[in-house]
Amino acid sequence: MRKSLIIVLVAALAVPSLQARRPRDRAGKVSDGVYTDKKYGFQINMTEGWKYKIKDNEDKLRLVLLQLNYEIPTHYAEAPDYTKIPTVAVYVDTTSMSVPAFIDSLVSETFSSKQKKDIYGEFEILNRGASGSGMTREELVPRLRKYVEIGGETGLLWTGKSKYRNEIAASASAMGAQRVYGGLAGSIVGVKRDNTIILIHTICEENYFEAVLNESMAIINTLQWVE
Repeated sequence: MRKSLIIVLVAALAVPSLQARRPRDRAGKVSDGVYTDKKYGFQINMTEGWKYKIKDNEDKLRLVLLQLNYEIPTHYAEAPDYTKIPTVAVYVDTTSMSVPAFIDSLVSETFSSKQKKDIYGEFEILNRGASGSGMTREELVPRLRKYVEIGGETGLLWTGKSKYRNEIAASASAMGAQRVYGGLAGSIVGVKRDNTIILIHTICEENYFEAVLNESMAIINTLQWVE
């Protein structure tokens, strides 16, 4: 009886170890500087100056890029880690709505759905509660809404900004917090083929948004579907 119990315990302990060694099912792969999504059949060129993280294949968030050499706003000069690192997130879902209608539903104050709630969890410019416990953000202000051509399809570019007040500590030993003021800016690019919609979200400190958006759009404009 005791021997059988030991065998069962050893087998149970071995299962997590085997699972840990099992390769993760990634959303896609990068080869020769090109990301190819294995589930949704699209490609995006990677670029110098950005590092990437490929998510799991079961996730709707497929790919995240972070800028490497980003600027620090003056109000974070003494605490640079508070800076919002320029980030590009590639999210894929399905919808029967047009791209303009879908993006309008995301920025609407009255429309609600589980799909929108899931996207809010990944698109920080839309989510005023996603920026840290010390930050208070003002209402999101839309700035731009225009049509763009991406991968042979007509898409939409939306941009918006939100001012913030943040309570920061210059160091771990600092007594109390310092109040600073700044702003976040972000964009959402949507493009659709059949019922598959690709949404690409960019966010950074407002001071540097124009330059970051230019870099982000240079990446986004390489998107194409694999025939």
